[in-house]
Amino acid sequence: MPATAKQAVRVGPLGEVSEALGIESLQADSTIEGLKDGQYGEINETMPKRIGHIYEQIVDMDNLRAADKEAQAGKVKKNRHIRRHNLHAEQDLQDIQQMMLTFDFPDPDYEDMEVHNDNGKDRKIARQKYVPWRIVHHAIMRIVGPTLYKNLIADTFACVPGKGIHYGVKRLKMFLRRYPEYKFFWKADYKKYYQSIPHDVAMQVFRRKFKDERFLKLMEIAIFNYDSGQVIIDMLEDEQRKRSAWNAHRRVSKPDHW
Repeated sequence: MPATAKQAVRVGPLGEVSEALGIESLQADSTIEGLKDGQYGEINETMPKRIGHIYEQIVDMDNLRAADKEAQAGKVKKNRHIRRHNLHAEQDLQDIQQMMLTFDFPDPDYEDMEVHNDNGKDRKIARQKYVPWRIVHHAIMRIVGPTLYKNLIADTFACVPGKGIHYGVKRLKMFLRRYPEYKFFWKADYKKYYQSIPHDVAMQVFRRKFKDERFLKLMEIAIFNYDSGQVIIDMLEDEQRKRSAWNAHRRVSKPDHW
C-alpha cells in the first residue's frame, strides 16, 4: 500500500484534535524530541500566524445549544442522563456557560466502559458525564474543528465530517486498483494511544495554532484532565518486555541510525 494511502483512526474529542494537529504518541521519539529541542521552531520564535478571540464564540449560548443538540443526536432513547438533562436543558446550558466563564468545573469524573467491536475484541474506554463535559467537548469542536480539519491529509477518515470508515475502505480499494503491485499492507495501532500523549507537548502544539489563553486554559481543564505521559509509557514498556524481544530492538534502533 503506498504511503499516501494512510488511514488514521482516532475516536472521541481528543482523537479529533490530536490527529488534526498531528500529535503522535510518546512512542514517536523523533517527533517528541524534535518539539522539545526546538527542531520545529521555538514556541515564541518564527511563530506562524495564530488564531485568537475564539473563546467568546465557544461560550456563546447559541453555540452551546447547537453543541447540546449534536452531542445527543441518536442517543436520547438509550441514555437516561440525556433525557433527564432535557427536562431542564436551558438551565443546564446556562450553568455550563457560567462554568466556562469562571473556569469553575466539577471533577472530570471518568468512568470505564467496555465496548465489544465487530472483530470480537473487547476494548475498555473512558467516558465522562454528559453534563457538562460532553457538551463542552462539542462546543469546542464546533468552533475550532474547521481550523483543525484543514491540517488533515485527505486520507484521514474517522471522526471527520463527511468521511468515516466506509469512505476509508473505498479509498483503500481505489489505491489497491491503482497500484496492483502492492500485495500487502501494514495495519498498526498505538496501545493506550490517548493516555500516552504527553500533555505538555500537546499544549505546545496547540499554542502554535491558537493564542487565546482562555481557550488554552479550557483545553487543559476539559481535554487534558487525565493521567498520561511517562508513567503510562513505563508501564507499557514493562509489559512489552515480558512479552517479546521487540522492545530491545526498539531501544537500540535509534543509535543504529546514527
